[in-house]
Amino acid sequence: MDLSLGGKVNLLGRLLSQSGRPRGLFGRILVRGMNLGHSGLTRWGLSKVEIPEHANVLDIGCGGGRTLEYLASLVRLGKAVGIDYSEDSVAVTRKRNQKLIVSGRVEVLHGAVSSMPFSDATFDCVTAVEAYYFWPDIAADLAEVRRVMKPNGQLVIIAGMYLGSKFDKRNMKLIRVGGMRCFSVQEFEHTLQDAGFPNVAVTVEPRKGWICAVSELGPNDNAKGCAKRDTALPTSSTQTAGAGPSEKAAFDVADLGH
Repeated sequence: MDLSLGGKVNLLGRLLSQSGRPRGLFGRILVRGMNLGHSGLTRWGLSKVEIPEHANVLDIGCGGGRTLEYLASLVRLGKAVGIDYSEDSVAVTRKRNQKLIVSGRVEVLHGAVSSMPFSDATFDCVTAVEAYYFWPDIAADLAEVRRVMKPNGQLVIIAGMYLGSKFDKRNMKLIRVGGMRCFSVQEFEHTLQDAGFPNVAVTVEPRKGWICAVSELGPNDNAKGCAKRDTALPTSSTQTAGAGPSEKAAFDVADLGH
C-alpha cells in the first residue's frame, strides 16, 4: 500500500469519487457506512423543517436508503420516493426499504437530478443530503428540482461542510481533491434565490461544521404545473438499476396522489 503523500491524496480522490457515484462492492459498502455516518447530520437538518404526514417527498441522492426510510416514517399518509445516479446505491436502498416498497409507501428509481422522470409540481418536499456537492450544473439542476415541486413546496439541502466554517482548511482540501462544490451561507442564499426560490433560510451548526438550507416556493409558484397534473396524470419513466440507456421503467405519478 502506498502511504506516501501522493498515495494518500490518490486514495482520498478515489474515496470522494465513490461518494459522488458509488459503484461496485466498495461502493455498496460505502453507502451502507453513509447510513450510519450521516444519520446525525440528517436528523439535525430535518429538524429545521416540518413535513406533514400526508406529504409526498423526494430524496435526491438517496444513497444507502436510511434517510428515505426515515422520511417514510414521517409521511405515513403520503409517499417517499428516492432517486440516485448510482445503480449500486439504488440496489442498496431498495434492499433496505423492501417492506416499504412492497407496501407502496416507498419507491426507488435510478436517475439523475439533471433530468428527473416526474411530472411538474409532484412533490411537497424535496431533500438532498450530502448530495449537491456533485451536481453537474447547479443552476440547471435547481431549476429541475423546482420544476417537480408543488406550490408552497420545500427544498431541504443538508451538508456536512460549508465555506466560512472553522473547518475550512480541511474542507478546501476535500473540494480540491474531489472536484466538489461547496458554498458559504451567502452563496447558498444567492444561488437558491437566483434559482427562483423566494424564501430561503440557512442554518449552521458551527461546532460540527454542518449547514442546512431550507427553500420554500410561494403559493403561486408552479401552480400551472399542478393544475396541469391534476387534469391529466401522465406516466413518466426512468432508468432502473441495471438498465441500459434505452431501457425505461414506468413511474406512475398517480400513485402519489394530488
